[in-house]
Amino acid sequence: MRRAMSQENVELVRRMCDAFLAGDVATALRGLHEDVKWHGTIAGLDEGRTYRGHQEVVEAFVESLRDWERHSLATERFFDAGDRVVVFWHEVGRGRSSGAEVETRTGVVYRVRDHQVVEVHPYMDRPGALEAAGLQK
Repeated sequence: MRRAMSQENVELVRRMCDAFLAGDVATALRGLHEDVKWHGTIAGLDEGRTYRGHQEVVEAFVESLRDWERHSLATERFFDAGDRVVVFWHEVGRGRSSGAEVETRTGVVYRVRDHQVVEVHPYMDRPGALEAAGLQK
């Protein structure tokens, strides 16, 4: 039963990520608990910040996207960690004002409870995300 439940968590997060990437914000938000806590990226520009609830999460994404002239995201891999799911993301962008090309490969830990994501912890380094989810030391 536990294995089936954790696989359901992976599928929930996969559907949420796919909807976000397709621009279907309403569907993506259904995967997030209304009081979700989305933490700033460890070693990222927003480290130490916490966004609470759907509105703050959406506002943070909109604010972040304003800085990019061109921006793309893709999921690369999903890891089952019980009540947590780790997703490896690949991000490529060009800064709006700087023109700088940026490419990152990050890891995000999604904690799931009662069929919704209740907490999100992004990491600039993938090993940090895996370690936080208990998948490596």
